[in-house]
Amino acid sequence: MFKFFTPQERKIVLSITFAVMVRMLGLFLLLPVLSPYLKTLEGSTPELIGLAVGIYGLAQALLQIPFGYLSDKYGRKPIIFVGMVTYAMGSFMAALAGNIWAMVFARFLQGFGAISSALIALVADLIREEVRTRAFASIGASIALTFALSMLVSPILAGKFGVPFIFFLTALFGLLALFILMLQVPEPKTRSKEREINPSINNILFLLKEKNQLFLNFSVGLLHAYLVLIFTLIPYQLVYKYNMPKVEHWRIYLPSVLLALLLMVPSIITAERKKKFMEVFLLAIFMILLSFLIAQFFNGIWGIFFTVLLFFLGFNLLEALIPSLLTRLTHQDLRGIAFGFFNTVQFLGAFVGGVWGGYAIKHGYQYMTVLSILLAIFWLSFSYLWFRGLR
Repeated sequence: MFKFFTPQERKIVLSITFAVMVRMLGLFLLLPVLSPYLKTLEGSTPELIGLAVGIYGLAQALLQIPFGYLSDKYGRKPIIFVGMVTYAMGSFMAALAGNIWAMVFARFLQGFGAISSALIALVADLIREEVRTRAFASIGASIALTFALSMLVSPILAGKFGVPFIFFLTALFGLLALFILMLQVPEPKTRSKEREINPSINNILFLLKEKNQLFLNFSVGLLHAYLVLIFTLIPYQLVYKYNMPKVEHWRIYLPSVLLALLLMVPSIITAERKKKFMEVFLLAIFMILLSFLIAQFFNGIWGIFFTVLLFFLGFNLLEALIPSLLTRLTHQDLRGIAFGFFNTVQFLGAFVGGVWGGYAIKHGYQYMTVLSILLAIFWLSFSYLWFRGLR
């Protein structure tokens, strides 16, 4: 896929992809091991454990819009610098935290550097439109791969070196990513006097009513609700229904993620080169719908494998297509704040997915599958109508 980029674009995409992977490592590496570790901290209670786990995502959701707005006003790289330094500081503090309240503050500081919107806007600013979807595909693929690898190595690292080691590791990776970004990625050249639209609170009000922004926000929110829902419920099923130890779950995740990534590449190329965005977008939603149908009607390990495979195939396609469409439909002077809204809804969707998954664990598997199928049918129909109305 990288052969279609210029040498400068390749350098930019690889640098930003590495930065995104580092941020995702801070989340994914800790998912399987954080809550048992938090129980050992002084002052720990179930409520504070939940707060320490969830406050990272809450800080991200609350601060994406301000960070996106500031990146429009003051430039992408200064805001990214502040966010990455804050993230590294929070990671170091978490590694040294001796009580639960110190950990809550450290996790908030980790999430405070909400730079996802600035990073995505930087890709849109520096990469040509005709290959931009492939750039987002690279980032989306890196997220999926980071997730799969994290599920494999996290229990091993925590068992051998301890959870604080993982915090130190993510802090060092964060500083390395910052160094690479500052060295390899230029700041977009647009200056304030060259803007058609200057940063303003009115921009926020405009985007709150803009139908394309609302549709794509809805899409990414539902997509990430599905992601967290599946990986709240399926690991629980594997352990307590099928008696598969956590350290063996990679046997399900890794092959399905890698196969989904291989199948994703030709679809993304088709979408870009032949302008088949609608067809590939609808196909991706159909894959997600099919994954939940399999989860509903087929039991056993193979049923779970094909559920994860089809879900990741659809997820990876949409993780590339949705931000690419948003950059095409948003004025370049509004990209930072637009992706601030976009990422806020993404993190809120992840929060909803976690609550939804917990409810399904308590009340029954069908609360995942049946509602997910109905929502996917609505999403598929709504998407078709939205594309038909696009100019």
